[in-house]
Amino acid sequence: MKSTMQTRGLKMTTLACAAVVVLLAGCASGGSSGGAATPTTPSTPTNPGTNNPQPTAENTSTGKVVEGAGNTVVATGNAVSQIGQQIKDTNVPLLPAGAKNATGDVVINAGNTVATLGEGVRDGLGKMGAVENPLGVTVANTGNVVSKAGVTVVSAGDLVKAIGSDQLAPLAAVTNPVGGLVQQVGGVVMTGGDKLGQALSTGPVAQLTGGVSKAIVPLTTQVTSTTQTLGAATGLGSPVNNLLTQLGNTLATGGDLIAGKNFPIVSPLGGVVNEAGKTVAVTGVLLHGNGTVGGNPLGGLLNTLPLGGASNGSGPLAPVTGLLGNLTGALGGVGGAASGNGASPLAPVTGLLGTVTGTITTTTTTTTTSATGAASGNNASNPLAPLTGLLGGLTRH
Repeated sequence: MKSTMQTRGLKMTTLACAAVVVLLAGCASGGSSGGAATPTTPSTPTNPGTNNPQPTAENTSTGKVVEGAGNTVVATGNAVSQIGQQIKDTNVPLLPAGAKNATGDVVINAGNTVATLGEGVRDGLGKMGAVENPLGVTVANTGNVVSKAGVTVVSAGDLVKAIGSDQLAPLAAVTNPVGGLVQQVGGVVMTGGDKLGQALSTGPVAQLTGGVSKAIVPLTTQVTSTTQTLGAATGLGSPVNNLLTQLGNTLATGGDLIAGKNFPIVSPLGGVVNEAGKTVAVTGVLLHGNGTVGGNPLGGLLNTLPLGGASNGSGPLAPVTGLLGNLTGALGGVGGAASGNGASPLAPVTGLLGTVTGTITTTTTTTTTSATGAASGNNASNPLAPLTGLLGGLTRH
């Protein structure tokens, strides 16, 4: 009897364990039936109220050259700032530590001002064709340059105050008030820079720079196309481009070598030489590109300049040309009123300009006609035939 009860107890224990196992398995299968959530990469958050920026077009050839020039200015500013830091890290005897550090800060802030100027050129006119209003970006950045200049002036006030410290403490009676005045001037300059930036980036100025930018991009594109075509016609485009590329690469390599040396004042200039070399290398694109020989490149340029609708107010430069027209008309009215007899006091100037332009036109026409006449006698055998033909096309346009 006792054995039977033990057997039943063992069976009950076994059944209980089995039930627990089944329940655990069921929970596990239930959890897995929903599938474990696979980690996913969160989407990039967007700025509320704004559209995600679209890829911009490539900047023009002229823009690339200007961009290189801007980078060179930025590198120059950075080099000046590095020299300022070196001043702070140098032990200068007989000079208070505060004055030494303040001197370094003045140089650093001056370098930042120069670098800010370069950034405006690089990010504005250096992006012609890639941004909507490149001129506006450069012009509006003037406010930032002025603000940085104000910071430099404030640091100069700090320097004046620091001179009257430590062993030069007796000078504090003079340096403190003078330094405080300089700091106030710097604060005014900083505030003026902020207001200037706002004024140049909005309102009529922004509208004007936007209109001019719409004319600059096609104008510079046509000019570059013309220079590339002339480079191809004369055969100078490719060799000049190769020469500038090699020269620029050499300068850039030399800049890297200078920057790699730990020489005070000299090493920071390596970045300047490097960026200058890159700018020289890219300049060759102005003479060598996809231009083809043939036709009259200057004639096409003149026909496609954004000036055609200026007279009826439809051209992008209509506001500017209209302003100039009103200005010249006003000057003519003032001149006539001042003379009293209908003759403008500016008549000698306008007559001189008319004579000069007439002389230039006559001389150009005569010279070109003679050159084309001489070239036509030998037809294609004349080595100057392409050049004289080009000149002849210019006069016809």
